[in-house]
Amino acid sequence: MSVRKKAIFINNLKYKIEWKSIFSSLFNVGLLFEAVKIFFMILYRIKGWLSIFAGVWGYDESMGAYFLVNKLYDNGQGITYLWLLLIPDIIIIFFMIVWLLRKNAKRKLLIIEHSSLQKMKFTYSEKELEDYAIKKLQINQYETLNNPDLSLQEKVSKIINEIEKSLPEILKNVEKGYQVGYAGIANIPATFMLGYELGDENKRQYFHKFRKDADDDDFHLLKSEDRQLTFDKIETPNDLLRPGKILLLIQLTRPISNEDIQDVLEDNDYIIKYEIPKTINYDVVDSAQQINQYTEEILTYITGIQKNSNITEIKICVAASSSFIFGLGTKFSKTQNKDTVIFHFQNNTYPWGINVTKKIPVIKKFINNC
Repeated sequence: MSVRKKAIFINNLKYKIEWKSIFSSLFNVGLLFEAVKIFFMILYRIKGWLSIFAGVWGYDESMGAYFLVNKLYDNGQGITYLWLLLIPDIIIIFFMIVWLLRKNAKRKLLIIEHSSLQKMKFTYSEKELEDYAIKKLQINQYETLNNPDLSLQEKVSKIINEIEKSLPEILKNVEKGYQVGYAGIANIPATFMLGYELGDENKRQYFHKFRKDADDDDFHLLKSEDRQLTFDKIETPNDLLRPGKILLLIQLTRPISNEDIQDVLEDNDYIIKYEIPKTINYDVVDSAQQINQYTEEILTYITGIQKNSNITEIKICVAASSSFIFGLGTKFSKTQNKDTVIFHFQNNTYPWGINVTKKIPVIKKFINNC
């Protein structure tokens, strides 16, 4: 390999070696080892205890640390000096153990790897996850959604059952102190339902695969950063004297047209549409704070509208990243919100969905390849 090619290879390495951190860790571990060794040497010299370590470490009376311990012992007040020496030695051991525990104590994180639209391999940035003890749980619904032997009704029913079956394992880990992180690109209803079932009682972590860099195939942990973007709401009220439903539209990754919603639009819908004006793309929501802020804003407003006595149901059509949809699901309440139906987008329409309140399929239109 030429020098130029070697240079290009080195420059293209994905990770940077933190030599300062390596040397610091080696020094501290070495210091802890020596402090423990001296502790055993002193006890052995004074009391004859732990003689097994004398053979293991080869105490040498002619040189090294044991030579110095012996010299101090042979002094007139040697035993007193050795007992006094134990005090700073124990302090060093204590602080080095605390340092070692803190350096290796990591926050427990369960990453749910959810897929259904395509077969996926999940990779992450090691640096972003270095502070976490990771456990992974896969929910793969690709075979279900693409099974030609199942009707659409059967597919959606099975999708619901698969989400329900995953919950005990997730909740068992939550009880053990694990935070839940969501990573995936999956069908909208299942993603929303998973968030809906888990709720927002505990902090969630969100992972997103960015489209802006074609060479980056990792799911990235979204930071809690502020974004100075306007989140607009456009609403078309309904007739309060007749029964009606809320139709919630959220267009972040692509526009939602009137033609798209023809299969879910009903006669007396109260339409509420959210968007970031003039900014529609897959990566527009790239912060955990954005997800929490936008979803909280949506739920606060929805809660007020559904108090109208004529509202019987909430329907949702959303064009957003999977992490946003999962976060939106966590905000909806099983006890406070009206029956909620979340729809899946395919072939320029929203043909089917899941009533997450009743856990039943909602089929609006039978289409091919679904």
